[in-house]
Amino acid sequence: MLDKVSKTIEKFNMLQKSERVLVGLSGGADSVSLLLCLIKLGYRVSACHINHQLRGDESMRDENFCIELCEKLDIPIKVHRIDVKDYCTKNNCSVEEGARILRYEIFAQTSCDKVATAHTLSDSLETTIFNLARGTGLKGLCSVPPTRENIVRPLIECTRSDIEAFLESENQDFVIDSTNLETDYSRNKIRHKVIPALEEINTSLLKTYMKTIENLKADESYLEAQTNELIESVQSDKGYRAEQLNKAHPAIKNRAISEILLKENISVSHDRITDIAKILESSGKINLQTNIFAVCKNGYLKISRIDSKISSANFCKQVDFNEQYIFFDKTVSFEICEINDSFENINKKFANMYCDYDKIKGKVSLRSRKNGDKIKLCNRNFTASVKKLFNASVPLDERDKIAILEDEDGIIFIEGFGCADRVKIDNHSAHILICKIS
Repeated sequence: MLDKVSKTIEKFNMLQKSERVLVGLSGGADSVSLLLCLIKLGYRVSACHINHQLRGDESMRDENFCIELCEKLDIPIKVHRIDVKDYCTKNNCSVEEGARILRYEIFAQTSCDKVATAHTLSDSLETTIFNLARGTGLKGLCSVPPTRENIVRPLIECTRSDIEAFLESENQDFVIDSTNLETDYSRNKIRHKVIPALEEINTSLLKTYMKTIENLKADESYLEAQTNELIESVQSDKGYRAEQLNKAHPAIKNRAISEILLKENISVSHDRITDIAKILESSGKINLQTNIFAVCKNGYLKISRIDSKISSANFCKQVDFNEQYIFFDKTVSFEICEINDSFENINKKFANMYCDYDKIKGKVSLRSRKNGDKIKLCNRNFTASVKKLFNASVPLDERDKIAILEDEDGIIFIEGFGCADRVKIDNHSAHILICKIS
């Protein structure tokens, strides 16, 4: 196993003998093997144990084991105790995810040149299956990278059986995390149920997986290089050149969109990539997160952040029917008058602009759309979502600029769609409210 680890370190240029290496030491078989291997290979090693405080006495047992092991090996160790449960409650994430985030925050604070973690080939396979089950792209299938910034994984080509054989030959004990034997967590289900089933189909599962992953990583590396070239060529002070980005092969274009989102600290999803790809073909605007938009206009794609205080979604003013109002690039005015012509002619001519003034309840406001808006339009026997109405016929970049009138009972008028059924003009109408938009 020492020879395998040495070759892996050389293959991925992980470590130099002059560098200081911090080993993430849990006390389990993998991390103990990693520590012993690096010491035997002559690296300058120190250890870091993170007590997640999730398993009571067992967590303290692991901490004490790591301290005693490092004393025996004459290796410096630093112990960190973290409250994973509290972090997960405050940040609404799983225990697995919260523990991972906190671990890497601690690793980021080290003064050592490199941080070595004990991910194995077996872990890599579990991660590939986990990502595949959740839905992923090529990068997710490639699983855990051998190196990332100052993080290195010297055991990434070693199997669990390699680890067990090595520790037995060294007569070295280790601790067992009892939660690893349970099937409550997704990864444990994969480890104890899915992988054994796959090994029944292919007894050389890990060996063939390693060959597959090498091919996938080669493809990923090439596509990543092509993506970086594309981003460099389309980037400008005005944003990203939309036409050039749109003409790229979908595999590269979608990756470029993903990288643009990541640069803006926006989480990536299939739907977001698809939506942005659509507006590259013409123009438009997509709401990515609260007050963050992808805008394609005048030949450029850019990510815009809008101050919530001036966001169009917050436009709302109580109206005086004797006044006129500037609503974005429009002027909105009102007129109240009596019906002097036949109802039939007025109804046909003004169905989208007029409503029965006497049916309006209380104060009236002029505003733009907001989440949850609904309206039962004139002469329709169902209530429709305003979002669905807009999605069907209003361009993305115009939806926030559609004028909406509401009284104390809800929406009474939507520009371009007409009035609510409850305020429609009928044979008993005496006064009408005219909404004029220019």
